[in-house]
Amino acid sequence: MKIHITNLYGAWGTHALAQRNVTKIARELGFTEMGLYQYPVECDSKEELRKRLDGITSAVEEGDIVIFQSPTWNAASYDRALVNNIRTRKNIRLAIFIHDVITMMFEGAPEKNLLEFIQIYNMADLVIVPSERMLAFLQEKGLTVKKTLVQSMWDLPFTGEVKTPEFRRQVFFSGSPNRFKSITFWNQDVPLCWFTNKEFEIGKNGKNILPSGWKNTVELLTAYTEGGFGLVWEQTDRSEYYKYNQPHKLSTYLAAGIPVIMQKGLVHEQTVSEQGLGFIVDSFEEAADIVTNISEEEYYQLVNNIKNISFLVRGGFFTKKLLLDTVNYLLLGL
Repeated sequence: MKIHITNLYGAWGTHALAQRNVTKIARELGFTEMGLYQYPVECDSKEELRKRLDGITSAVEEGDIVIFQSPTWNAASYDRALVNNIRTRKNIRLAIFIHDVITMMFEGAPEKNLLEFIQIYNMADLVIVPSERMLAFLQEKGLTVKKTLVQSMWDLPFTGEVKTPEFRRQVFFSGSPNRFKSITFWNQDVPLCWFTNKEFEIGKNGKNILPSGWKNTVELLTAYTEGGFGLVWEQTDRSEYYKYNQPHKLSTYLAAGIPVIMQKGLVHEQTVSEQGLGFIVDSFEEAADIVTNISEEEYYQLVNNIKNISFLVRGGFFTKKLLLDTVNYLLLGL
């Protein structure tokens, strides 16, 4: 018996990085990678697609376990065809690890597209969802899979040294201005350092926004440890989606060991509050007020609170547990 996990290539961005990080951790546990590629699927004929999928799944044999990281960011028809191909093997146990539900992320997506993805999820023996709220939503829309697991948190595997953050009155944010337009209207006295690979115009009356270019993981963690707070905020369009999905930014800030400022109502609001990892706020004004008035002693108390969870995130422990729980549940029902 082998355990396989899909991994996405040909894509750039947080969604691709998340799949690669999960796969990296899975390989440490002895899982076999099943590489996929993001490409214009419509260019393939049915025969070409079948050959492509046969090649991807060639190592999968009777009785194996497959963990399918969803979506592939190709067409839903591709995801369905891949799952169907995997299902041709006897006694296959299939888990679908839902990272994102594309139709919930963007304006104008028709309901039928969501139902198409749910039909794909229903082909699994087990689904992993990003939150209890997402599970309830999908079940309301037709998810029927009985075995379910809820992801605890994203990890950010990192083996390098991370220095203790310094005390500075500034806020960090990373992300596309196209998705987070509201951040361009930040107009507080506290500076906001924004890491993005896209150029953007500061919104009307916006001020104290300090744009910076894209940074890799090492550069980003190094920048964060210069000191300050990490901002976790909802996207501008379909903002309710951030109340259902796992925020990657949160784990990156925690990996660097800096306190977070999170918008009220998002996933992990309770964790941040109860574990003393930062603050929950309703507005940018409230966020800036906290940064302006916090003492150095209070800041370092938050940094101390984060040390243990930072170790877990950088070591991939949340993902390791999730993957092992998936295998146990599929094989033993535990």
